[in-house]
Amino acid sequence: MNTIKFLSFFFFFYMALLVQAQNNERFQKFKTMKRDFIIENTKLNETEKANFYDLFDEYENRYHNEVWLLKRKVRQEVSNAFDTISSESASKYINEYFQFEQLGMTIKHERNQKLLKLIRPKEVLRILHQEKEFDQVMLNRMRNRPKKEQEKGKEKE
Repeated sequence: MNTIKFLSFFFFFYMALLVQAQNNERFQKFKTMKRDFIIENTKLNETEKANFYDLFDEYENRYHNEVWLLKRKVRQEVSNAFDTISSESASKYINEYFQFEQLGMTIKHERNQKLLKLIRPKEVLRILHQEKEFDQVMLNRMRNRPKKEQEKGKEKE
């Protein structure tokens, strides 16, 4: 009996590690795509690039861990409880989400202030613009994905 419990625990632990590794792998890939997009569309010198890489990695990781993952958890909790949620619980979720939004803005502001100390102001503005452009490109890809999948399905028929 203890062997079965141990094997069950080990299996679930292993599966949890696999899911976490996949999520981390997707985040790392996305972060690299974003960083490369910004670098390709700005005119940073080598010193500025090195500074940007360091700050970008530090603050993207921090935002991901302290804001994005927790906001995602709140969204999932709301989604799971949507049909039965009380006003009190809804208020709690709204406040939590708002706090994460504020923290995210604080993290980005800190990063931008550090960028200004290490990179020419004009290039920092380009970085911010390219960051918005990247987000828009990704949003458009997500919006068009279902259309492309439907078209592929029709072609196979």
